[in-house]
Parts: sequence; structure tokens; C-alpha cells
Amino acid sequence: MNNIITRVLSVPVFGVSVIMCCLAVATQAQDDPHQVVQQTTEQVLDIIKNAKADYKKDPQKYNEQVTVLLEDVIDFDKFARSVMGRYASDQHYKSLTTEAEKTALKQQISNFSARFKRGIVDTYAKGLFDFDGQNIKTLPLRKGDDIASGAVTVMQHVYNASGKPYVIQYSMRRNKSGEWKLNNLIIEGINLGLTYRNQFAVSADYYKGDIDKVIANWQVAPEITALKSSAPTKEPIN
Repeated sequence: MNNIITRVLSVPVFGVSVIMCCLAVATQAQDDPHQVVQQTTEQVLDIIKNAKADYKKDPQKYNEQVTVLLEDVIDFDKFARSVMGRYASDQHYKSLTTEAEKTALKQQISNFSARFKRGIVDTYAKGLFDFDGQNIKTLPLRKGDDIASGAVTVMQHVYNASGKPYVIQYSMRRNKSGEWKLNNLIIEGINLGLTYRNQFAVSADYYKGDIDKVIANWQVAPEITALKSSAPTKEPIN
């Protein structure tokens, strides 16, 4: 199992998995999450194409474009709290007895959100360069999918040079502003949100519950986490 996870989360798949960037705000007005994924995938492919030619001259411009896309699609504060699991839960917050403890927890959440965001951007910006433009097919929503519920899964097939498709599942949710946001990403059956949560839990154990040390040493490295702990947490990310 660990070998499978390591292969799936290796560089070639990470290169295509960064299509999670494809859900930019320019298409948020679309009421169909399938169309959001499809149209913004094309935008990301344009960024990749331009970056191939201009990256050496202006790498910062490329990184900024990736950052903008990720900021538009991911609610990093919400995602960070989910990854922190019980260490940032409402139950944990309510268990704190002093205002100083509550203030400290809020600061930890803020610090982790910022570090998590930087890690995601750096990891996926680099991964984009390993994508070489193979065919991508966004599948129509399945019969019975209810857009009105505000939560759907969009399937996408990314074909490598040999014609083998990698299956990517985008868990999409509509926020209070009516925008479709990426809630989680599953690549070839590997749940990245859950993997990050396991990574945080393993690190919290290693540092004996010192969350500040967990945050200070955090790296977006799910392939390493998978080798340490393949057991699911009690709070899976949907």
C-alpha cells in the first residue's frame, strides 16, 4: 500500500494533480461545476504554455500566477483547520479555559494557514513544470448528481504519453457567496486532504503535542507521510 501511495504521489502525478489550480475565479459565475473545471483547466494550460518559454526570464511572474489561481479556488483558512483536525476543532476551542489559550489557538490556526498556503503554492507551482500537455478530459456530471445540494464530485481523466488515464476527483462545494470551491482532491484513489491530516497528526505525536513545533516544521510532503502512517483518521475529509 505504501509503495502504491508513493508512486501515485510522485512527481509525474503531482505534475498533473496541480490541475487543482484550474478552478479560478474567472469562471465562478458558471452555475455548473463541470464547466468551472473544464474552462479553467484551459486557463491553466495557457499558463503552463507561457511558463515554458518565459520561466527563466521571469520566474516570479509565473509563481504569482499560480498563487492567484490557488487563492481563488481554496479557502486556505478552512482547509488548514480541517488538516489540523482535533487540534483546531470547535470542541477543542470550547475546552480551553482562558482567553489567553483561545487567543493562542487562533494564532496557531492563522500561522498554520499561512505556512500551509506557502507549501501548497511552492509544491504545485514546481509540479506544473512536469506537466507536458497530454490530453485532459473532464467528464460530465453523473446522472443523479444534485448541483442544488451545493456539493458534487467532478471527475477528470488526465492521459499520459502512453494513453493511460490518471483519474482525478474534484470535491466541489458552493460557498455562501455562491462560488464553487475545491474542498478536496483525490488522485487515483488517494485522498490528499486525508493524507495531509494524517501528516499533521503524525507530526503532533512526534513533537508531543507541541503544535507550534508542528507548524514550524510543516512541509507539504504527503508521499513521506504515507510511508509513516497509512491508517485513516477518525475524521475523513470528504
